[in-house]
Amino acid sequence: MQARLPDYVADQIRDYIIGETIKAGERLPTEKELSDKFLVSRSTIREAMKILEAGNIVEIRHGLGSFVALNTGLSKDPLGLSFADQSRLLPELMEVRLILEPNIAKIAAVRRTEEDIAIMSKLISEMEMAVEQGGDYHAKDYQFHIAIGQCLKNDVLKRVYPVIFEAIEHGYKHTSNLQGSFSRAIYFHKQILNAIKDKNADLAGEFIEQHIKNTMLDIEKNTKGARK
Repeated sequence: MQARLPDYVADQIRDYIIGETIKAGERLPTEKELSDKFLVSRSTIREAMKILEAGNIVEIRHGLGSFVALNTGLSKDPLGLSFADQSRLLPELMEVRLILEPNIAKIAAVRRTEEDIAIMSKLISEMEMAVEQGGDYHAKDYQFHIAIGQCLKNDVLKRVYPVIFEAIEHGYKHTSNLQGSFSRAIYFHKQILNAIKDKNADLAGEFIEQHIKNTMLDIEKNTKGARK
């Protein structure tokens, strides 16, 4: 148990940074202050801070103290989204999708292979099957969008996938109970697939743009409904 204490304290300090909304570049309390706050030894605090530094959450400046890293990020949160303004996170994620995905779809329509088409077709079928069996389909939804990106064979693009995943994950939570949301989603997925299959870049981009905008409307409707 003692060997895991620094990891536990590191999580507590991370939660403290988020809870107190300590901004990037701001100085953290001293080692002694953190030791007193979390009721552990200063050596445990030092180990915890090393863990946080390795995760790019804090920056240790010798002789000056510890500061919140300028580009916070975690292995489970590579973009540091847990540090973002949560009230604006979903619309901003959807905006990023709207910027990225239509262009990705256009290029996918040019570079796709028959294997790519088969993968996307299978994912749509699995989405429909999941709903028929009373399950959720958002994992297959995510994989469908990833499959579009895979058509590009671009390793750098893979680093953007977490943004797309977060948007779909958050969007699903806001629309899964909204009547007709799945039927609208599956309609657009099929249209996007057909356009990519036909190598119609403009149409592929247009349909994915409509799909994302439609999802944004669903989220807005559901959010308004929850406030009533």
